[in-house]
Amino acid sequence: MLKKNIYASLLVVFAVCFLPGFVFAQSPRDAVVKVFVTVNKIDYYRPWQSHGSAFSSGSGCVIEGNHILTNAHVVSDSTFIQVRKESNPKKYTAKIKAISYECDLALLEVEDSEFFEGIVPLEMGDLPNLRDSVIVLGFPRGGDKLSITEGVVSRVEITPYMQSAMKLLAIQIDAAINPGNSGGPVLMDGKLVGIAMQIISNSQNIGYTIPTTVINHFVDDLKDGNYDGFPSLGIMFHNTENKKLREHYKITEKDGGVLISNILPFSAAENKLQEGDVIFEIEGIPIGVDGTFEFRKSERLLLSYLIHSKQVGETIKLTVSRNGKPKEIGVPLSQFVGLVPPPNHYEKPSYYIYGGVIFTVLSSDLLQSWGKIWWEKAPLNFMNYLVGNDRLNEDKKQEIVVLLNVLPDDVNVGYHAYSDKVIKTINGKAFDSFKEFVRIIHENKKDVMIFETAQGMKLILDAENIDAINTDILSRNNIPSQYSDDVAKWLTQ
Repeated sequence: MLKKNIYASLLVVFAVCFLPGFVFAQSPRDAVVKVFVTVNKIDYYRPWQSHGSAFSSGSGCVIEGNHILTNAHVVSDSTFIQVRKESNPKKYTAKIKAISYECDLALLEVEDSEFFEGIVPLEMGDLPNLRDSVIVLGFPRGGDKLSITEGVVSRVEITPYMQSAMKLLAIQIDAAINPGNSGGPVLMDGKLVGIAMQIISNSQNIGYTIPTTVINHFVDDLKDGNYDGFPSLGIMFHNTENKKLREHYKITEKDGGVLISNILPFSAAENKLQEGDVIFEIEGIPIGVDGTFEFRKSERLLLSYLIHSKQVGETIKLTVSRNGKPKEIGVPLSQFVGLVPPPNHYEKPSYYIYGGVIFTVLSSDLLQSWGKIWWEKAPLNFMNYLVGNDRLNEDKKQEIVVLLNVLPDDVNVGYHAYSDKVIKTINGKAFDSFKEFVRIIHENKKDVMIFETAQGMKLILDAENIDAINTDILSRNNIPSQYSDDVAKWLTQ
């Protein structure tokens, strides 16, 4: 009789423990939230206006400190945010505490402490290994209930993040990730190992998650109350596989190393490193001829991982060969901003309208106005400043000024089809920033204004009575101001 009772008890325990979804009956499932967002995206191609209100949703999870972790792209351009637990139909108002478009992460906070009752924050796990099993939780389209999918880790490598085009560590998994999953947790053994981020839409079950190494960097960065971002050396490098190349740079007796081919202006490496230096070690870790290092057994990553693992303001130690002689160099790291600034959805873009010609600054936000696959559809002459040779910034410009399009008028006849041009000079004068561009326009005393593009095309406009012409063009096109608020401040200083 006793044996039967024990056996019956074991059956009950077995049934309870292995019921589908039991592993989620505790904190992991309760810590997953649905994020409701009202957005009003700025129209960067018509920078004086927005697209109007729209609604979207995503996923998130509660982590230490009663913060909700989600993707930056879930809450970007938001005007109102609410969150809801699966176990409670009530929605709670949330606000953005911190956001990083670089690594596509955001922290939300909810003032009403009632929301967090019964929630145990997710614990951070370690970086998973290849073929480890993971589960993805979230609220994808097609239903309102929590969705749970399972898959394995396929790759761990440096990958471009679609939100910013920045290359950071990412985990590729084959679990189903769909629109609405963004921001949801990826779990292994009940611990958070990633945040669902993006998919390759024309492939089968190729999804990417943001690993805890990147999440921890983001969270640690915020401990001083400010977000500084990910540092960069600001160098371009070349492999050293070729025997003659190694002989030329006198590095034949050493293994590995990469050759610095370019140092970008305004970067951490400027005045510290030189073109022709060969980097052999970073923080004592040997660098291979292809720019990779041994990360884990049988795994290698690009050297950029070692740099991005540091915080802005920290010093990174490099062992280089300069003219064949070894040299130890410490480089204080900074956040490098290239010629095409990263997304900054909250700030309205700078613009200036002159004679019906619309000018603005080239930015990632502007490039992304070409849609989901903007890197394929945006003009090549714009993309060249992001990924082409023009990104080397040999002229040491701070910003690139572009002509967006032309509002037709008698003053600009012949130029009505002009659009998406990079402006090189005004009346023969070069400039380094949009602010200087504006200053040259307002200091013009000539009866013409000549804008020359990077391709050598010239727009020659009559400058007489231009103020009245500008007013008339703005009125006919229902444009509230000739220039953005920041330009207005420049002109009154």
